[in-house]
Amino acid sequence: MDACVESVASVGIDPVAQGEFARRSLGVSVSPAGFPWAEQSGEWPFDCAQDKRVASDEFPEEEEGSNAITPAQAEEAAQHERADRFGRRSLQEDAGTAPLGIGMEDGAHHSPFATRQFLSNWLGLGKSRAAKETPHIVHVDVDAFFASVEQVLNPKLRGKPVLVGRGVVASASYEAKLHGVKTAMSFRDALRICPKAIVVPGQYEHYADFAERVRGILETYTPAVETAALDDFYLDFAGTERLYPDFEATLRRLQAEILGRTGLSVSVGAGRTKVVASIASRLERPRGFRIVAPGTEEDFLTPLTVEKLHGIGHIHAGTLAERGVSTIGQLRQIPKPVLVATFGEAIGQQIWERARGLDGREVLLPSTPKSISRETTIEGGTIDTEFLDGLLEYLSERIGRTLREHGKQARTMGVRLRYVDQYSAHQTLRLARPTNDERELLVAAKDLFTKLFARRVAIRLVGVSVTNLDIDRRQNELFDTDANRRWYLNREVDRVRGRYGWNAVFYGKGLELREHYATKENGLVLSTPCLSR
Repeated sequence: MDACVESVASVGIDPVAQGEFARRSLGVSVSPAGFPWAEQSGEWPFDCAQDKRVASDEFPEEEEGSNAITPAQAEEAAQHERADRFGRRSLQEDAGTAPLGIGMEDGAHHSPFATRQFLSNWLGLGKSRAAKETPHIVHVDVDAFFASVEQVLNPKLRGKPVLVGRGVVASASYEAKLHGVKTAMSFRDALRICPKAIVVPGQYEHYADFAERVRGILETYTPAVETAALDDFYLDFAGTERLYPDFEATLRRLQAEILGRTGLSVSVGAGRTKVVASIASRLERPRGFRIVAPGTEEDFLTPLTVEKLHGIGHIHAGTLAERGVSTIGQLRQIPKPVLVATFGEAIGQQIWERARGLDGREVLLPSTPKSISRETTIEGGTIDTEFLDGLLEYLSERIGRTLREHGKQARTMGVRLRYVDQYSAHQTLRLARPTNDERELLVAAKDLFTKLFARRVAIRLVGVSVTNLDIDRRQNELFDTDANRRWYLNREVDRVRGRYGWNAVFYGKGLELREHYATKENGLVLSTPCLSR
């Protein structure tokens, strides 16, 4: 018995318990011939008679028509598993990553993990999971985001060609795209090919609000949501198979819910990797829907043009076109060393992987910010110092609130100005002590602004930022009455705004800003630089 226990411990798994699990949980009978040790030595590897009961009369054969495994079937399964291991090991040895353990030469050590993996696959556990594997990475892309938001806010624009931007097209509705209008095209060219297009300067604060609303809906399906851009989201549905047994119906419900609650149409793509999911969502916009089943990635990518691949722009596509490569299928035929020599180590490796649907990037959960910034543009520019002081106060308030939401304090303050002649100035200041109090932030911001505003030219952009963030470890100072009062005041102001909206409480100069800007539930409607492609 000691030898038996020692042998079981050496591989980290109890074969008798494994046999009982197969017999009682899976409804199958397991023969010793199917285990790898029987193949190697021809004998059951345990000396204890009671350990042979898996194949003894204690567990009689299943009745005809059941799912019992015969010795011949077990041996065949083992052979298939050995062949599969050999193929995987050959690929891993070529890459220099072959794991030690099962699948090696006779007498080699079997690692506990490898043995458990072998038994899981052989008993059907791994294969059943693989058979039910779903493309758990999902990409959700809002169709013509800015233009669609404008059409939601102004129903009179629905069904009409809409262009959003200043000078160049930041977003075009699909009615405009049908005429050939593209993003980043100048308004002159866009209006020449689509003279009936309606130009809208853009309300970027509204776009951020709609993006948050879309994200909020996505988070009701899975907490693993990554915001790749203002209108791009990646979701990870791994581990939700029991919650969503019908994966396709779930994604279609998600798509319909976003449309019903926000008025925005989205395109949805699903795959095993980010690159496949992203391509799938963009193939049939607007309201596209595509699920790429596991194992079909190469067939899916083969006929597509190389421009569809993430990381290949017009320059790289032109280089490939000069060599007669226009589709991903043709690109896949190029050896990796050739791609590396042509595009460099990093880009060449990435192109080689993406052409095969490989992508090691995971869906990233929201992380604690390392810096926080708030900025706004001023239409036409201004030299009104009172107005600019009000903007500094408002932006400092927003940063202070965000710092407190994340439980952070800032050590460094920065201010950035841009004049109407495109001249920019930026300066930072190390604070005397870490803080998340907007009054202290405002004092530092005004000091920096005074130093930077040294030209008699109108200012077009004002930005405030904080860096070098620390965890808020502040203790109420026993002898600092003012600090205590500020801490309690900020807490109550945050509580009131959280319940009744940002506009429920305003400092003095914030009230003056309401004469210049419209208000919404969570603050003022400012002009903010475009945050999306």
